[in-house]
Amino acid sequence: MKTMGFRKFITLSLSTVCALSLSSCFKNEPLNAECDIEQAYIHPGSWLKLWFTNASDTLVNVQSDQDKIEFTMKPFASLKKQAPMFRLTPGATIQPESGSVHDFSKGPVTYVVTSEDKQWTRTYQVSIKKGQTTMPNEIEFEFENAYLSKGYYNWQENWNGNKLDIWATGNSGFKMSNSSSKPEEYPTLMIEDGHRGKGVQLTTRRTSKIADMVHKPIAAGNLFIGQFDATDALRDAMKATKFGHPFSFDAKPAKLEGWYKYQAGEKFTDKNMKELDRHDYGTIYAVLYENIDEKGNAVLLYGDNVQTSKQIVALALVGETHDDNGKVAIGNTPEWHHFSVDFEYEKAIDPIKLKNGGYSLTIVSSSSSDGANFLGAVGSTLWIDSFKLICK
Repeated sequence: MKTMGFRKFITLSLSTVCALSLSSCFKNEPLNAECDIEQAYIHPGSWLKLWFTNASDTLVNVQSDQDKIEFTMKPFASLKKQAPMFRLTPGATIQPESGSVHDFSKGPVTYVVTSEDKQWTRTYQVSIKKGQTTMPNEIEFEFENAYLSKGYYNWQENWNGNKLDIWATGNSGFKMSNSSSKPEEYPTLMIEDGHRGKGVQLTTRRTSKIADMVHKPIAAGNLFIGQFDATDALRDAMKATKFGHPFSFDAKPAKLEGWYKYQAGEKFTDKNMKELDRHDYGTIYAVLYENIDEKGNAVLLYGDNVQTSKQIVALALVGETHDDNGKVAIGNTPEWHHFSVDFEYEKAIDPIKLKNGGYSLTIVSSSSSDGANFLGAVGSTLWIDSFKLICK
Protein backbone atom coordinates (compact mmCIF):
# COMPACT_ATOMS: atom_id res chain seq x y z
CA MET A 1 0.00 0.00 0.00
CA LYS A 2 1.27 3.43 -0.85
CA THR A 3 1.84 5.95 1.91
CA MET A 4 0.59 9.52 2.05
CA GLY A 5 2.53 10.89 5.01
CA PHE A 6 1.92 11.32 8.73
CA ARG A 7 -1.83 11.97 8.49
CA LYS A 8 -2.38 8.78 6.59
CA PHE A 9 -0.19 6.81 9.01
CA ILE A 10 -2.26 8.02 11.98
CA THR A 11 -5.52 7.21 10.21
CA LEU A 12 -4.40 3.74 9.26
CA SER A 13 -2.97 3.07 12.72
CA LEU A 14 -6.26 4.06 14.39
CA SER A 15 -8.15 1.90 11.95
CA THR A 16 -5.91 -1.03 12.79
CA VAL A 17 -6.42 -0.55 16.55
CA CYS A 18 -10.19 -0.33 16.13
CA ALA A 19 -10.23 -3.41 13.97
CA LEU A 20 -8.30 -5.41 16.55
CA SER A 21 -10.33 -4.23 19.53
CA LEU A 22 -13.64 -4.97 17.81
CA SER A 23 -12.62 -8.24 16.24
CA SER A 24 -15.59 -9.99 17.80
CA CYS A 25 -18.03 -7.62 16.10
CA PHE A 26 -19.06 -7.36 12.47
CA LYS A 27 -18.48 -3.88 11.07
CA ASN A 28 -18.48 -2.38 7.58
CA GLU A 29 -15.07 -1.93 5.98
CA PRO A 30 -13.95 1.69 6.54
CA LEU A 31 -13.78 3.89 3.47
CA ASN A 32 -10.35 4.16 1.89
CA ALA A 33 -8.23 7.11 3.03
CA GLU A 34 -5.78 6.90 0.11
CA CYS A 35 -5.79 9.62 -2.55
CA ASP A 36 -2.97 8.75 -4.94
CA ILE A 37 -2.46 8.59 -8.69
CA GLU A 38 -0.83 5.21 -9.37
CA GLN A 39 -0.54 5.49 -13.16
CA ALA A 40 -0.98 8.23 -15.72
CA TYR A 41 -1.29 7.51 -19.42
CA ILE A 42 -2.23 9.01 -22.77
CA HIS A 43 -3.96 6.59 -25.09
CA PRO A 44 -1.90 6.42 -28.32
CA GLY A 45 -4.68 5.74 -30.80
CA SER A 46 -4.11 5.71 -34.60
CA TRP A 47 -1.91 8.65 -35.71
CA LEU A 48 -1.39 9.77 -32.09
CA LYS A 49 1.28 7.04 -31.86
CA LEU A 50 3.50 9.26 -33.97
CA TRP A 51 3.59 11.82 -31.17
CA PHE A 52 5.71 9.52 -29.00
CA THR A 53 9.21 8.18 -29.59
CA ASN A 54 8.48 4.91 -27.80
CA ALA A 55 5.24 3.19 -26.81
CA SER A 56 6.42 3.27 -23.19
CA ASP A 57 6.40 7.09 -23.27
CA THR A 58 2.59 7.02 -23.17
CA LEU A 59 2.57 5.58 -19.62
CA VAL A 60 3.97 6.98 -16.36
CA ASN A 61 4.11 4.83 -13.23
CA VAL A 62 3.72 7.30 -10.35
CA GLN A 63 5.68 6.78 -7.14
CA SER A 64 4.06 7.31 -3.73
CA ASP A 65 6.12 10.43 -2.96
CA GLN A 66 5.74 11.93 -6.46
CA ASP A 67 3.45 14.92 -7.08
CA LYS A 68 4.77 15.97 -10.50
CA ILE A 69 3.94 13.86 -13.56
CA GLU A 70 5.60 14.50 -16.93
CA PHE A 71 5.06 13.07 -20.42
CA THR A 72 7.48 13.57 -23.32
CA MET A 73 6.20 13.94 -26.88
CA LYS A 74 7.80 14.57 -30.26
CA PRO A 75 8.77 18.15 -31.17
CA PHE A 76 5.88 18.57 -33.62
CA ALA A 77 3.16 17.31 -31.24
CA SER A 78 0.24 19.57 -30.43
CA LEU A 79 -0.15 20.15 -26.69
CA LYS A 80 -3.36 22.17 -26.88
CA LYS A 81 -5.82 19.28 -26.75
CA GLN A 82 -4.48 16.42 -24.68
CA ALA A 83 -6.47 14.10 -22.41
CA PRO A 84 -4.38 12.21 -19.84
CA MET A 85 -6.07 9.37 -18.01
CA PHE A 86 -5.34 8.13 -14.51
CA ARG A 87 -5.52 4.99 -12.41
CA LEU A 88 -6.26 5.99 -8.83
CA THR A 89 -6.19 4.21 -5.51
CA PRO A 90 -9.52 2.39 -4.93
CA GLY A 91 -12.48 4.67 -4.37
CA ALA A 92 -10.60 7.92 -5.01
CA THR A 93 -11.87 10.58 -7.42
CA ILE A 94 -10.01 13.20 -9.45
CA GLN A 95 -10.73 16.72 -10.69
CA PRO A 96 -10.53 17.60 -13.52
CA GLU A 97 -11.90 14.22 -14.60
CA SER A 98 -9.67 11.51 -15.98
CA GLY A 99 -9.73 11.68 -19.79
CA SER A 100 -10.90 15.29 -19.96
CA VAL A 101 -9.23 17.50 -22.59
CA HIS A 102 -6.88 20.32 -21.55
CA ASP A 103 -4.35 22.75 -23.00
CA PHE A 104 -0.85 21.76 -21.87
CA SER A 105 0.92 24.27 -24.13
CA LYS A 106 0.87 26.93 -21.39
CA GLY A 107 2.38 24.76 -18.66
CA PRO A 108 1.32 22.11 -16.14
CA VAL A 109 -2.33 21.35 -15.40
CA THR A 110 -3.32 20.91 -11.74
CA TYR A 111 -5.25 17.79 -10.72
CA VAL A 112 -6.69 17.16 -7.23
CA VAL A 113 -7.34 13.63 -6.01
CA THR A 114 -9.84 13.10 -3.16
CA SER A 115 -9.91 9.95 -1.04
CA GLU A 116 -12.95 7.68 -0.90
CA ASP A 117 -13.72 8.84 2.66
CA LYS A 118 -13.55 12.48 1.48
CA GLN A 119 -11.15 13.32 4.32
CA TRP A 120 -7.94 13.66 2.36
CA THR A 121 -6.83 15.32 -0.86
CA ARG A 122 -3.62 15.40 -2.83
CA THR A 123 -2.54 17.80 -5.58
CA TYR A 124 -0.58 16.81 -8.69
CA GLN A 125 1.01 18.89 -11.43
CA VAL A 126 0.80 17.15 -14.83
CA SER A 127 2.90 18.50 -17.71
CA ILE A 128 3.86 17.52 -21.24
CA LYS A 129 7.22 18.46 -22.72
CA LYS A 130 8.56 18.14 -26.24
CA GLY A 131 11.65 16.07 -26.85
CA GLN A 132 14.10 16.60 -29.69
CA THR A 133 14.85 13.96 -32.35
CA THR A 134 17.08 15.70 -34.86
CA MET A 135 18.08 13.95 -38.06
CA PRO A 136 21.81 14.15 -38.85
CA ASN A 137 22.74 15.81 -42.14
CA GLU A 138 23.70 12.37 -43.40
CA ILE A 139 22.16 9.15 -42.15
CA GLU A 140 22.74 5.67 -43.49
CA PHE A 141 20.18 2.89 -43.41
CA GLU A 142 22.23 -0.28 -43.54
CA PHE A 143 19.41 -2.75 -42.74
CA GLU A 144 21.71 -4.71 -40.44
CA ASN A 145 19.31 -4.76 -37.46
CA ALA A 146 16.84 -7.38 -38.67
CA TYR A 147 15.09 -9.61 -36.16
CA LEU A 148 12.40 -12.29 -36.18
CA SER A 149 9.11 -11.61 -34.43
CA LYS A 150 5.79 -13.42 -34.87
CA GLY A 151 7.35 -15.62 -37.51
CA TYR A 152 8.62 -12.95 -39.92
CA TYR A 153 11.40 -10.36 -40.24
CA ASN A 154 11.26 -6.82 -38.88
CA TRP A 155 13.86 -4.03 -38.97
CA GLN A 156 15.16 -1.42 -36.55
CA GLU A 157 17.58 1.45 -36.99
CA ASN A 158 20.43 1.92 -34.53
CA TRP A 159 20.51 5.68 -34.20
CA ASN A 160 22.73 7.40 -31.63
CA GLY A 161 22.64 4.28 -29.49
CA ASN A 162 18.84 3.95 -29.68
CA LYS A 163 17.09 1.28 -31.72
CA LEU A 164 14.12 2.86 -33.49
CA ASP A 165 11.23 0.90 -35.01
CA ILE A 166 10.73 3.26 -37.93
CA TRP A 167 10.56 0.57 -40.64
CA ALA A 168 7.38 -1.32 -41.45
CA THR A 169 6.37 -4.07 -43.88
CA GLY A 170 3.17 -5.79 -44.96
CA ASN A 171 4.40 -9.09 -43.52
CA SER A 172 1.80 -9.04 -40.74
CA GLY A 173 -0.96 -8.78 -43.36
CA PHE A 174 0.51 -11.70 -45.32
CA LYS A 175 0.51 -13.76 -42.12
CA MET A 176 -3.27 -13.40 -41.83
CA SER A 177 -3.81 -15.48 -44.96
CA ASN A 178 -0.60 -17.53 -44.92
CA SER A 179 -0.08 -18.24 -41.23
CA SER A 180 1.99 -21.40 -41.74
CA SER A 181 4.64 -19.70 -43.89
CA LYS A 182 8.29 -19.84 -42.87
CA PRO A 183 10.24 -16.55 -42.48
CA GLU A 184 11.92 -17.00 -45.87
CA GLU A 185 8.51 -17.43 -47.54
CA TYR A 186 7.23 -13.98 -46.54
CA PRO A 187 7.24 -11.05 -49.00
CA THR A 188 9.95 -9.14 -47.10
CA LEU A 189 12.95 -10.90 -45.57
CA MET A 190 16.54 -10.43 -44.52
CA ILE A 191 19.37 -11.75 -46.68
CA GLU A 192 22.96 -12.30 -45.60
CA ASP A 193 24.50 -11.35 -48.94
CA GLY A 194 23.42 -7.77 -49.51
CA HIS A 195 25.57 -5.26 -51.34
CA ARG A 196 27.45 -4.67 -48.08
CA GLY A 197 26.70 -7.01 -45.19
CA LYS A 198 23.06 -7.90 -44.78
CA GLY A 199 20.39 -6.68 -47.16
CA VAL A 200 16.64 -6.88 -47.76
CA GLN A 201 14.81 -9.03 -50.29
CA LEU A 202 11.34 -7.94 -51.42
CA THR A 203 9.36 -10.55 -53.38
CA THR A 204 5.81 -10.50 -54.71
CA ARG A 205 4.12 -13.58 -53.26
CA ARG A 206 0.91 -15.48 -53.94
CA THR A 207 -1.41 -15.16 -50.96
CA SER A 208 -4.23 -17.70 -50.49
CA LYS A 209 -7.82 -18.54 -51.32
CA ILE A 210 -8.91 -16.57 -48.25
CA ALA A 211 -7.34 -13.43 -49.73
CA ASP A 212 -8.71 -14.33 -53.18
CA MET A 213 -12.22 -13.89 -51.78
CA VAL A 214 -11.51 -10.19 -51.23
CA HIS A 215 -9.56 -9.85 -54.51
CA LYS A 216 -6.12 -9.63 -52.89
CA PRO A 217 -4.36 -12.59 -54.54
CA ILE A 218 -0.82 -11.25 -54.29
CA ALA A 219 1.29 -9.45 -51.72
CA ALA A 220 4.17 -7.33 -52.97
CA GLY A 221 7.28 -7.27 -50.84
CA ASN A 222 7.65 -3.84 -49.30
CA LEU A 223 9.69 -1.93 -46.77
CA PHE A 224 8.85 1.63 -45.77
CA ILE A 225 9.19 4.20 -43.03
CA GLY A 226 5.81 4.22 -41.32
CA GLN A 227 3.33 1.75 -39.89
CA PHE A 228 1.27 -1.17 -41.14
CA ASP A 229 -2.03 -1.96 -39.43
CA ALA A 230 -2.79 -5.61 -40.15
CA THR A 231 -6.34 -5.30 -38.79
CA ASP A 232 -7.19 -3.19 -41.86
CA ALA A 233 -5.23 -5.30 -44.34
CA LEU A 234 -8.13 -7.34 -45.75
CA ARG A 235 -10.79 -4.63 -45.36
CA ASP A 236 -8.93 -1.54 -46.63
CA ALA A 237 -5.32 -2.24 -47.55
CA MET A 238 -4.71 1.34 -48.66
CA LYS A 239 -5.53 2.69 -45.19
CA ALA A 240 -3.60 -0.13 -43.51
CA THR A 241 -0.38 1.28 -44.94
CA LYS A 242 0.54 4.48 -43.11
CA PHE A 243 3.55 6.27 -44.52
CA GLY A 244 5.93 8.63 -42.76
CA HIS A 245 7.71 9.37 -39.53
CA PRO A 246 8.21 12.89 -38.15
CA PHE A 247 11.81 14.07 -37.95
CA SER A 248 13.54 17.30 -37.01
CA PHE A 249 16.06 18.50 -39.60
CA ASP A 250 18.76 21.15 -39.36
CA ALA A 251 18.93 21.10 -43.17
CA LYS A 252 16.41 19.99 -45.78
CA PRO A 253 16.63 16.54 -47.38
CA ALA A 254 18.46 16.91 -50.68
CA LYS A 255 19.39 13.47 -51.98
CA LEU A 256 18.60 9.78 -51.57
CA GLU A 257 21.26 7.23 -52.41
CA GLY A 258 21.52 3.45 -52.20
CA TRP A 259 21.85 0.13 -53.99
CA TYR A 260 19.38 -2.23 -55.66
CA LYS A 261 18.94 -5.03 -58.16
CA TYR A 262 15.72 -6.31 -59.68
CA GLN A 263 14.14 -9.23 -61.51
CA ALA A 264 10.52 -9.11 -62.69
CA GLY A 265 8.23 -12.13 -62.42
CA GLU A 266 6.98 -13.85 -65.58
CA LYS A 267 3.19 -13.40 -65.47
CA PHE A 268 1.58 -10.08 -64.60
CA THR A 269 -1.91 -10.62 -63.16
CA ASP A 270 -4.89 -8.57 -61.98
CA LYS A 271 -7.00 -8.83 -58.82
CA ASN A 272 -8.62 -12.01 -60.13
CA MET A 273 -5.30 -13.61 -61.10
CA LYS A 274 -6.13 -13.04 -64.75
CA GLU A 275 -2.97 -12.62 -66.80
CA LEU A 276 -2.48 -9.17 -68.37
CA ASP A 277 -0.20 -8.02 -71.14
CA ARG A 278 1.93 -5.95 -68.80
CA HIS A 279 5.41 -6.03 -67.37
CA ASP A 280 6.24 -5.69 -63.67
CA TYR A 281 8.62 -3.09 -62.23
CA GLY A 282 10.14 -2.33 -58.86
CA THR A 283 9.88 0.98 -57.08
CA ILE A 284 11.92 3.04 -54.62
CA TYR A 285 11.04 6.60 -53.67
CA ALA A 286 11.11 9.09 -50.79
CA VAL A 287 8.45 11.61 -49.79
CA LEU A 288 8.74 14.64 -47.52
CA TYR A 289 5.41 16.07 -46.40
CA GLU A 290 3.82 18.47 -43.93
CA ASN A 291 2.41 16.44 -41.02
CA ILE A 292 0.06 19.16 -39.76
CA ASP A 293 -2.65 20.59 -42.02
CA GLU A 294 -3.98 24.17 -42.15
CA LYS A 295 -6.52 23.35 -39.42
CA GLY A 296 -3.86 22.06 -37.03
CA ASN A 297 -4.75 18.39 -37.49
CA ALA A 298 -2.04 15.72 -37.64
CA VAL A 299 -1.60 14.18 -41.10
CA LEU A 300 -0.51 10.74 -42.28
CA LEU A 301 -0.20 9.63 -45.88
CA TYR A 302 -1.71 6.33 -47.02
CA GLY A 303 -1.40 3.96 -49.94
CA ASP A 304 -3.87 5.95 -51.99
CA ASN A 305 -2.22 9.38 -51.64
CA VAL A 306 1.44 8.87 -50.75
CA GLN A 307 2.56 10.46 -54.04
CA THR A 308 -0.43 12.74 -54.67
CA SER A 309 -1.39 14.43 -51.37
CA LYS A 310 -1.44 18.24 -51.27
CA GLN A 311 0.66 17.92 -48.08
CA ILE A 312 3.66 16.72 -50.10
CA VAL A 313 6.63 19.08 -50.16
CA ALA A 314 9.24 17.04 -52.04
CA LEU A 315 9.67 13.74 -53.90
CA ALA A 316 12.75 11.68 -54.76
CA LEU A 317 11.96 8.99 -57.37
CA VAL A 318 14.40 6.18 -58.18
CA GLY A 319 14.52 4.37 -61.51
CA GLU A 320 15.83 4.17 -65.04
CA THR A 321 12.47 3.63 -66.74
CA HIS A 322 8.70 4.12 -66.31
CA ASP A 323 6.01 1.59 -65.44
CA ASP A 324 2.70 1.21 -67.31
CA ASN A 325 1.21 4.03 -65.22
CA GLY A 326 3.93 6.41 -66.38
CA LYS A 327 5.68 6.54 -62.99
CA VAL A 328 9.44 6.36 -62.60
CA ALA A 329 10.28 2.72 -61.91
CA ILE A 330 12.99 0.08 -61.79
CA GLY A 331 13.37 -2.47 -64.58
CA ASN A 332 15.37 -5.69 -64.67
CA THR A 333 18.81 -5.07 -63.17
CA PRO A 334 20.72 -8.33 -62.59
CA GLU A 335 23.69 -6.80 -60.74
CA TRP A 336 23.83 -4.43 -57.79
CA HIS A 337 23.23 -0.92 -59.10
CA HIS A 338 24.00 2.32 -57.27
CA PHE A 339 21.41 5.11 -57.41
CA SER A 340 21.56 8.76 -56.39
CA VAL A 341 18.48 10.95 -56.88
CA ASP A 342 17.63 14.50 -55.86
CA PHE A 343 14.55 15.58 -53.97
CA GLU A 344 12.36 17.65 -56.27
CA TYR A 345 10.67 20.35 -54.20
CA GLU A 346 7.08 21.36 -54.93
CA LYS A 347 6.81 23.81 -52.02
CA ALA A 348 9.16 26.07 -50.11
CA ILE A 349 10.49 24.78 -46.81
CA ASP A 350 9.65 26.53 -43.54
CA PRO A 351 12.94 26.33 -41.58
CA ILE A 352 11.19 26.64 -38.21
CA LYS A 353 8.82 23.79 -38.99
CA LEU A 354 11.74 21.80 -40.38
CA LYS A 355 13.66 22.09 -37.13
CA ASN A 356 10.64 21.37 -34.93
CA GLY A 357 9.39 18.20 -36.56
CA GLY A 358 6.68 19.74 -38.73
CA TYR A 359 7.61 17.48 -41.65
CA SER A 360 7.43 13.69 -41.95
CA LEU A 361 9.64 11.56 -44.17
CA THR A 362 9.02 8.18 -45.73
CA ILE A 363 11.26 6.02 -47.88
CA VAL A 364 9.37 3.30 -49.76
CA SER A 365 10.55 0.18 -51.60
CA SER A 366 8.32 -2.40 -53.31
CA SER A 367 8.82 -5.40 -55.58
CA SER A 368 5.75 -4.45 -57.69
CA SER A 369 5.17 -0.81 -58.52
CA ASP A 370 1.39 -1.34 -58.66
CA GLY A 371 1.37 -3.83 -55.81
CA ALA A 372 -0.76 -1.57 -53.60
CA ASN A 373 -3.60 -2.28 -56.07
CA PHE A 374 -2.76 -6.02 -56.02
CA LEU A 375 -1.46 -5.91 -59.56
CA GLY A 376 1.89 -7.49 -60.31
CA ALA A 377 3.80 -10.65 -61.10
CA VAL A 378 4.35 -13.39 -58.56
CA GLY A 379 8.10 -13.84 -58.16
CA SER A 380 9.10 -10.24 -58.91
CA THR A 381 12.02 -9.51 -56.61
CA LEU A 382 13.74 -6.29 -55.56
CA TRP A 383 16.90 -6.43 -53.48
CA ILE A 384 17.93 -3.28 -51.58
CA ASP A 385 20.79 -2.23 -49.32
CA SER A 386 22.78 0.69 -47.91
CA PHE A 387 20.42 3.63 -48.31
CA LYS A 388 21.66 7.09 -47.44
CA LEU A 389 19.71 10.30 -46.88
CA ILE A 390 21.73 13.48 -47.45
CA CYS A 391 20.52 16.86 -46.17
CA LYS A 392 21.87 20.24 -47.23
